[in-house]
Amino acid sequence: MPQPPPRTAFVFAGGGSLGAIQVGALREIVATGERPDFVVGASVGALNACFYAARPDAEGVQALEAIWRGLKRNDVFPLTLRGAMGWFRGGGSLFESLALRGLIERHLPLRDLEDAAIPVHVVATNLSGAPVCLSRGGAADAVLASAAIPIAFPSVRIGDDHLMDGAIAGNTPILTAAELGATRIIVLQTGYACSIDGPPNGAVARGMHALTLLIANQMERDLRLLEGKVEVHVAPHLCPLDVSPFNFDHSAALIERAARHTRAWLDTGGLSRSDSSTVFDHDHAAMMMAAPAAGGYDLVSYFADGGEPRLGAPEFKVEHEGRLYSFADAANRDRFTAGPERYLPQYGAYCAYAMARGSRVKGSPRFYRIVDGRLYFNVNASVHAKWERDAADQIRRADANWRVAQDKRET
Repeated sequence: MPQPPPRTAFVFAGGGSLGAIQVGALREIVATGERPDFVVGASVGALNACFYAARPDAEGVQALEAIWRGLKRNDVFPLTLRGAMGWFRGGGSLFESLALRGLIERHLPLRDLEDAAIPVHVVATNLSGAPVCLSRGGAADAVLASAAIPIAFPSVRIGDDHLMDGAIAGNTPILTAAELGATRIIVLQTGYACSIDGPPNGAVARGMHALTLLIANQMERDLRLLEGKVEVHVAPHLCPLDVSPFNFDHSAALIERAARHTRAWLDTGGLSRSDSSTVFDHDHAAMMMAAPAAGGYDLVSYFADGGEPRLGAPEFKVEHEGRLYSFADAANRDRFTAGPERYLPQYGAYCAYAMARGSRVKGSPRFYRIVDGRLYFNVNASVHAKWERDAADQIRRADANWRVAQDKRET
């Protein structure tokens, strides 16, 4: 007897502003002709899932991408006097949900979940911590409930339940998809900021970062539960990633970077092999990305006309002295290979200002300057400004400290 065709589900996990990563991955997956039987989403993934379910084609993904490219933090988390006063009076949430509701209602081409072109299911959490799967009723209410991050937004009442962020539930959209009958699941994850220099600023930003870690751990656990039972394909995470899930300024870059990684994953058979829970392993040392590193940026691009740094692509990689460097194109990769020392950042990519003081602090490729043909990184904008006030003296002192450090290493 012939086997029935697999029932495919797209699963959209949560991740705040990192939901932009899903859009880049979705663009490439849809371009292969993939169309799921249904979709499941939680938190910000609920918004992406509902939008895609309403317009499940390349044009719909393009429209979703346009929305993400225009998003600002105040569109989602507007700090208002009324919201702040409510918080101090014990209201329980720092932000009002009016702006987020307006954003959803303005852009979501769907009034009720059951009106979608393909079935869509939204995962939220009730006050007892149990998952609630919403498949009918108002789409805006469902997305708002699933994205109601505790402390940030008030819970949303639907029926008898007061609902909040779906990421808090004991299970994830992966298990929900399997329970709904999926035999083949494609996971569009957001990942998490694995290379930030310190805790994100602000209670909400720190809470959202913790939430993304929770989501990743839950998905790893749930994938172990499904091994051998359901075919699962997990689109790649971005690493290194130093963008807070509270920061919406990098959506365009995240979309393009995710698209490149997903395209390479597809080209190497990502949808032809089932992933195990090890796909969520996140070991920088094993990935040859241990600090200090270039943060995935194309080092040659710093020296091009205009000096605008570009992110490297996964298909253009070179290993040099135990580290893996990515380049935007084959030409830049070949230039680096011909003479790496010309392009490598000084002091092993440590912060130049810190090195001038004899300290090793990971530099950021976003704060840089080329002086006499040498590339220098600093840790952040304020430190970089201090360094630039007397760059010549800073370089002289850092060079001396670096020589001492290298001499000690050799002996």
